[in-house]
Amino acid sequence: MLNLRILFLLQKARINKQNKCPIRCRLTYNHKRREFATGQFIMSECWYSKKQLAEPPSDENNNINTQLSLIKSKINRAFLLLQVQEGNFSVDDIYMLYKGEVS
Repeated sequence: MLNLRILFLLQKARINKQNKCPIRCRLTYNHKRREFATGQFIMSECWYSKKQLAEPPSDENNNINTQLSLIKSKINRAFLLLQVQEGNFSVDDIYMLYKGEVS
């Protein structure tokens, strides 16, 4: 049984005018990766990669954490739905279902 890994990471090479980095999401399943933009931006010093959280607590950081938690929940829901169907699927299938696109 293979596990789905969900990792949020900063794209530090793409800092915007507000000095914020985009947060990307990387899905890994069956040794294949799919990475996509979350639409969230954060100051690099506020991101704690080991915890996968924005800190210290503030309205903006709490909002980012909530959005990332929602993304993670939707991905897990898509993964479970594909597992219930008992067919073979790839990381791209998980992403497509998460986005609401049926393959």
